[in-house]
Amino acid sequence: MKSNGFEEMVAVQLNTRSWPGQAKLSAEDLGLQDDEVPEIFRLGNKRLYPDEWRQVFGQLGNRARNYLNDNSYPFVMEYVRAIPKRNLARVMERLEELKAEYLAKAEEFVERYEAIKDEWRAKYPDIWHRLAPHYPTCSQLRRKFDFFWTVFEIKGAEVQEGSAPEIIAAYDQARTELQERYQEMVEEAVVYLRKKVVETVQNLSSRLKDGRIVRNDTLESVRRVEDWFKDLNIFGDTKVEDALTQLRGALNGTDYEDLKDNEALKQQLAGLADQVAAAAGKLDDVSAISGNYKRFIDLS
Repeated sequence: MKSNGFEEMVAVQLNTRSWPGQAKLSAEDLGLQDDEVPEIFRLGNKRLYPDEWRQVFGQLGNRARNYLNDNSYPFVMEYVRAIPKRNLARVMERLEELKAEYLAKAEEFVERYEAIKDEWRAKYPDIWHRLAPHYPTCSQLRRKFDFFWTVFEIKGAEVQEGSAPEIIAAYDQARTELQERYQEMVEEAVVYLRKKVVETVQNLSSRLKDGRIVRNDTLESVRRVEDWFKDLNIFGDTKVEDALTQLRGALNGTDYEDLKDNEALKQQLAGLADQVAAAAGKLDDVSAISGNYKRFIDLS
């Protein structure tokens, strides 16, 4: 079968769920009749537990999504990421750790649920009778929390032998559209990788040129971005990778103390950082990179 170009990748969709703990606000909750609420107003929600808990689950969920985003590329479907197959085991291992942390916090919330309700009842005794019916039982509450992901290979639809001509035509069209989306995805992935490289090396270069302090964490950010780029660069973007390798080589063994009074070294590193930024910021070769990658896949 002809390749679709996605053979070195898998798609990952991450989902986190928590109890929103909200109920629709009514006019009666505000001591009004329905016709007393002006039409320009839209009533919101009443909250059933403190925002601090929502923030906890939001932060844990965002941590997981940020980790996945940092180790993947944008995909053609919203809320789905693509990662190299070679990195899948490592990414899954980290997601398992984040899942355990998320569900442990959910279990803590369930264990404290009755106390949280009691605090809310004491804080809002006058309207408690309007809040109480919206609380789930503990067993129902536990099922409202989850952390899971789906991994799937990226393949076009395959038509069965002997299908009607119109079905074959529809599948052929779907495959063509997949190829177009694939081309876009690879180009977006290359730009995504390069953009982060540019941001990192320009920060280093500007600090060196402006005479600002270059701390060890700035130097380490360049080392990290080189590792990150090489890890995700399955597209053969050799110009940027080679330029990064050259900069990393000059940085090896260098720290804040080495740079502090060494103008020649500052100029050398700033020049190398500018070379990386120039290579990564030159986007007119992105289509050629995606095309070369596709041809490589087809011939493998």
